[in-house]
Order: sequence, then C-alpha cells, then structure tokens
Amino acid sequence: MSVAYGSQQLVPFPRSAEVTVCPFATPEPPDFLSPQCKTTQLSKLDPQNRALWVKLEFDRTQRLAELSPPYGLFLFAKATSRVYLNGVFIGQNGQPATDKSEQMGKMDQVFYIPEGLLTSQNKLVFALSAQHSLIILDYPVHYLGIGQYGDPKQYIQSFSSLGLSLIGAFLLGALYFLSISFRQHGRRNFKLFSALCLLAALQLGTEMSRGLFNYDYPWHDIRLILVAGLSCLFGMVLLIYSSFKVAGSRAWHWIYIGGFLSLSVVIFAPGFDVKATAGIFIPLLISLLQIALFWWQSRDKSLLNWFVVQCMVVITICIATARFHEIIHFVIIALLLAYLFIRQAREYNLQQIQHLCDQSHIAKLELKLAQNQQSHSPTRLELSVAGKTEYVTMTDIAYCKAAGDYVELYMKDGTDKLYSGPLKQLEVSLPSMFVKTHRSYLVNLDEVLTLHSTNSQHSLLLTVGETVPVSRRLVPSVRATLKESVN
Repeated sequence: MSVAYGSQQLVPFPRSAEVTVCPFATPEPPDFLSPQCKTTQLSKLDPQNRALWVKLEFDRTQRLAELSPPYGLFLFAKATSRVYLNGVFIGQNGQPATDKSEQMGKMDQVFYIPEGLLTSQNKLVFALSAQHSLIILDYPVHYLGIGQYGDPKQYIQSFSSLGLSLIGAFLLGALYFLSISFRQHGRRNFKLFSALCLLAALQLGTEMSRGLFNYDYPWHDIRLILVAGLSCLFGMVLLIYSSFKVAGSRAWHWIYIGGFLSLSVVIFAPGFDVKATAGIFIPLLISLLQIALFWWQSRDKSLLNWFVVQCMVVITICIATARFHEIIHFVIIALLLAYLFIRQAREYNLQQIQHLCDQSHIAKLELKLAQNQQSHSPTRLELSVAGKTEYVTMTDIAYCKAAGDYVELYMKDGTDKLYSGPLKQLEVSLPSMFVKTHRSYLVNLDEVLTLHSTNSQHSLLLTVGETVPVSRRLVPSVRATLKESVN
C-alpha cells in the first residue's frame, strides 16, 4: 500500500537513479565487472525469489549536507539485506541467500552510518534477497535514502493517532450495533452495521500495522492480501445492506451478481492498491445502478438521499485514488457509517410511532368489541353469602370496593351486594369494561362521567352519583383507557 515519508528529514535516492546489478554468488561484494552484471534503474530492482548485489554511486548533495548527524541509511523493501558504504560494512537485515536458507529480514530497516564515513563521492553496495515471497509485487523496493538516524516507523505513516482513534470508534460501533441487534426491530440491519464497523476496524488496523510494528517482510504480502480482502468484504456487506433496503425480494439476485463482478475485478486488477480500491468501488457502482433502477420505478424520494451519499463516496474515490487508502478512506467510511446509523435510527423511530398508533387502534377495537359482546350477551356473576346463592348481571355493577376478604358491589340501581373473595379474584372474572383505578376499587367504564384532578387527589364521578378515588400511579393508564373507550 502507499507509504508516507517525512521528506523533510529523509533524503531519498531518485527512483530513476542508475544502479549496477549482479547475481548474488558470494556473501562478499563482487567487483561488478562480470558480464552477468547489468545496469538498470533503482525503481526496477526486484529481489523477489532471487538474490542480487546492487551498486549505487552518489555525491554528497546540498540536502545531504544539511542533515544533522547521526546519519542512517533507510531501506524500506520487501527483502533481506546486507549493506556496505564506501567499502565499510554498516549492517545487515536478516541473512541474504540464494535459496530458502535465507534468514528473513524486516520490512523497514535503518543502518547506522558512522560519523565521517560519508564523503563528497560515495559508493553504496548492498545485497538483496526475498526467497520467502508469497506474492510478486511490481515495486518491492519502496524507499532508499539517507536521513537522521532513528526509528524507521516514524516515517511510515503520518496518521497513527487519528487512525487509532478511528479503530477504537469502529470497535465500539461494532459492539454497540451487535448489542442492540438482539433487542431491537431491524436486527438484520444492525448486525450488518456491526459487521461493517468490525471490517473497517480490521482493515484500518491491518493498514496501520506497518507503522506500528516492524515485521518480517513476508508479513507484508499477507498484509496486502488482508487489506484487499477486507475492503472487498466491506463493499459486499454494504451492497447486501443496500440490496435488502432497496430491492426487497430480489435482493439476492443483486448480491450474487455484485459478488461475482467484485471478486472478478479484485482478482484480475493489477496492484494491491487497485484491488483494495476496487473492493469497495465496484459494489458501490452496482448499488448506485440498483438504486437508480428502483427509484425510476417507484419515484421514492428516500432513495435519492442514499443515492447522493453513495455518489459522493464514488466521486471521492475517483478524485483521491492515489491516496484513497490512507486516512481519507477510513474517514469516509466513518462518515458513511454515521449516516447509515442516523438513517436507521430515524426509520426505527418512525416504525415505533407507527407501532404505537397501531397498538392504540387495536386496543380501541378490542375494547369496542368486548363492550359490544357484553351488551348483547351480558354475563352473570354468582354470589354466595351465608348459604344463599344469587346471580347478578355484571353490566349492572357500577363499581366494586374491596372490604377485607369480601368485595362490596355497588349496583346501578343504588343497591349493594357482597362478593365472597378478594378483589384480585373478582378482577379476573369481570369483563374488560371494568378497570382498576385504585388498589381497592374496580370501576365500570360505562358509568364514568368525569375524571377530577385537584392537587395530588384524583377521582372519578360516576352516573350513580358516587365518587371513586384514582391512585396517582394509575392516573395515566386510567386517562388513556377513558379516551379509548370514548373514541
């Protein structure tokens, strides 16, 4: 992937600089006079699955003279190396070899240059080998230059602090979306959001690993494969979300087609920067086509917002292709995920409001149905007191009041009866038109005239002229039930 260097502290050798290359025959530098030695450019050095000696002659330029000692030779390459400057051995990174006996070196290495070793004219000789390469890169030697001696990781990436913050935000987002996916409507969407956050965190962590850890060069191949693969997975999960959101029952057709096209482009694309970019770019293009087609059919304005957001991402990728997989890529992902979350939260809120409205309508219908059934087929309540059994029509009861182990029943005609049993038992037997207003009272809604509220006291005035208390805790539910019974 692209590497950012602090050019103000490092003086690179031009990639077009002329070098002499010879086969690696001995651990000591050759004289570079063999017919097998060839002249080429520094950018064309390729030690992958081979070993070679390289000679580079350079002058001490004004930029080199302005550097402050101690000096270091920085070699960032997918290779093991052994380095000489002006005939003096200054160090090695692993052990170069012509076969798998090679001892693997670090991807990014700095060699200390002793004070006074640099002169007006210099000869740099170094051996390179990469016998453990997993994939072949076009440019395995990323950087060669001289600078102030120090940790090479400080020159690899300039966005570590922001990158680590984004990783933390992505991981928190993944845990948050996963947790709410088990207790909210739209579980599939929240699980997809969790997957997107996790993939973004993994991709950014893998991208930043070069600037955080000085790893052996074979890990660089694995790192590139992981970044490209995670980018492709992120793009596919985004397409899955969009397809289910837009295409409905035809979502899987878009997903299959998108997966096939994305995988084909990623496999055959040249270079891993292009592969990683294509991994998210192709699914976005397919998603844009999908949204455009369904908008044309439905003219749904909500699709336009999603179309515009994805267009902005695609345009950004096209404009900033060269540096897209540095921090700008992940800032855009963070903004995209934030937009998706806000959109989903808004849709969930609308669904909740609609759900409450539906529940209210259902409750009203059920109450009306129960009242209608009771008016046409009134049920009777059996009363047994002192060996005498009496039956009363439930709809003739105005209200009930608990009295120890009994319940006093106050009838519409002004008489009262006695029910043998607790109020809780009677509440189960009475129809839904009876509502509990207090721990000691049940009231027939058909007999309620008004609800009075004075200071902290609440009560119901009934048609029989009686006043029944309403506990403060039950006031909201009583008021809501009264409204439903009226409507």
